[in-house]
Amino acid sequence: MKDFKRLKVGDMIREGAIKQGDATVIVLEKDASGNALLVTCTTIPNAKAGYSIGCRLVKRDADTGQCANWANHGTATSCAFRPVGPVIGYGIHRAGGPVTSAGGDATEVITAFDIIESDISLVEHAVTDDTDTIAAQIASDGLITITGTADPSTAHAYHYALLRNGCLPNFDIVAAGRHTTVGGQAAEAITVSGVLATDVAFASYSTTNDTDVIAKVVCTANTVTVTGSADPGVAHAIDYVVLRPRGSFKPSHYIFAAKVHTTLGGAAAEAITVTGALTTDLAIVVYAGTNDTDTIVKSVLTAGVLTVTMSADPSTAHKLAYMILRAY
Repeated sequence: MKDFKRLKVGDMIREGAIKQGDATVIVLEKDASGNALLVTCTTIPNAKAGYSIGCRLVKRDADTGQCANWANHGTATSCAFRPVGPVIGYGIHRAGGPVTSAGGDATEVITAFDIIESDISLVEHAVTDDTDTIAAQIASDGLITITGTADPSTAHAYHYALLRNGCLPNFDIVAAGRHTTVGGQAAEAITVSGVLATDVAFASYSTTNDTDVIAKVVCTANTVTVTGSADPGVAHAIDYVVLRPRGSFKPSHYIFAAKVHTTLGGAAAEAITVTGALTTDLAIVVYAGTNDTDTIVKSVLTAGVLTVTMSADPSTAHKLAYMILRAY
């Protein structure tokens, strides 16, 4: 068998590994102008020359939560690769809000025809006039059922997201990070360049010295504002994530792991094994089920373990929905 380093058939050129900008890329096909049509790599290039419009890219080391297939939505002189197709593991099937509460009792329902029971739902207050918390949020066919700690009247509104295994995501993560609080007031403004008022955000405490809760999370231009039940001082840290419809940006993070965990109880701190989790990952945790009004105090990642501390021993009556985020 002959070993060809470069083969041209008509206008199609196939050749071996070349260097395109900062990333070592294996170019499998080129067009007649010499721009890549099909490549594989481990680092997604951005703003580099030499990739045709629509160039297909296969991320050959794609891991759980990542998208393996990408396409150049930029130009031949400045590429902008965007994920296309399904992800490996959990992706963000949909997100939305604010959905205004109807009030009347502590239970609220968000309806959508494409919600299925195996989805993992995340719900956050986007509007509130108090420090009520969300005691549970459960996805079922066509519904997310939200149980609050009190009747929200019509003064509350919710953002929501649905995680689905192996889905073709409609939303991706445009930004995520960990912020140490500055304090001074209950509302902590986090500068996140490029955030839009139409984005959807969620947050969890990763460090705290008390039992404060997060009352609401709101996006405005270049800012994610997390309002707690009290001034956090400088003793808190917040893990946050910002979601946006897929296609117009390169995602900053992916969902490394997601699950609904039934508590074992015995102590207020519940240690959950998450194989492969890193201390540098970010965690967003909510109650998926509960039999009381306990709150989640903080969620801390160490190697292979997510430890969620609640305001009381959850026994075996609680369910924790979590997603672990990792940078691309």
